[in-house]
Amino acid sequence: MARIPFQKPKTIQWEILSDRYGRLVAEPFEKGYAQTVGHSLRRTLLSIIPGAAVTWARIPGVKDPEVRIPGVREETADVLLNLKKLAVNVPSGEPMETRLDAVGPREVTGTDVSEATGLEVLNPELHIAVLDAGFSLSIELGVGVSRGYIAADNHPHGTVPADAIPIDAAFSPIQRVSYTVENARLGKTIDYEKLILEIWTNGAVSPDEALARAATHMRDHFSPLAPERREEDEEEIEAAGEGFLQESLAKSLDDLPLPARAINALKGAEMAVVADLVQKTDQDLESVKNLGSKSIEEIKSALAGLGLSLGMRIDPNLLGTLGHGGGVK
Repeated sequence: MARIPFQKPKTIQWEILSDRYGRLVAEPFEKGYAQTVGHSLRRTLLSIIPGAAVTWARIPGVKDPEVRIPGVREETADVLLNLKKLAVNVPSGEPMETRLDAVGPREVTGTDVSEATGLEVLNPELHIAVLDAGFSLSIELGVGVSRGYIAADNHPHGTVPADAIPIDAAFSPIQRVSYTVENARLGKTIDYEKLILEIWTNGAVSPDEALARAATHMRDHFSPLAPERREEDEEEIEAAGEGFLQESLAKSLDDLPLPARAINALKGAEMAVVADLVQKTDQDLESVKNLGSKSIEEIKSALAGLGLSLGMRIDPNLLGTLGHGGGVK
């Protein structure tokens, strides 16, 4: 089967990259495919990257959110909501327990969460509560590792102690993903697309690492749908397709099974080889002198026999190998 060229991005660059934010630009894409790739990556990034989160809290004398914590100005439910916002990283990848200890009077923040067990607190400035003078606060925290979001009442059985309060857990380290699509140029062709992808994380994973994981996950889901081939077979098919395409584009119009009248009309419009012809559109040919609708249909049939068509966008590098500029006049 003839291999019709389909443009893949040639330039992939991180314009901005830090521990928590990255801006990636990839181009060029075929029309409509930057949107397809951007949407797929966004959904995958938000759902598949694993992370850690607080899943339960054990507070002495407090069995449910309706009971006030002595010496704490906030409602217990508000304290639990603040603990839900605690961004943590567990390098071991295993669930663990840690503690929060504080003595008033002062503000209790993420810095009061112990990192002795190997836990990393990524937002130590997070406000958790205000503790009055003469009171102390001691909370045991359970930290789980998973992906996505799990409501407090949906944690797996046995993962929350009977005397602890379960907490809604947002495990994903990806805080936000956005993408935009802009026009891009390849050679003289301007109807390609550029994908701009922005990723914000909580610091547990860098944007480039997160993107690599998401892209690998997508690849692994699509690969079972493709026929299995040896790497050598892929290379042979690729080479054969490129060779056939190059040979077809380099053919003289005289080699096409067309009436002499149609060939002369094309040559009169400064077309000499197939590469010149396939870059034309129906509208371009309709404006060619002495070329009627019947001849245009014959041209389309002749090109189809080579696995080609009108309106193709040819890679400038491939045109260069033909020793002919091609291009739409």
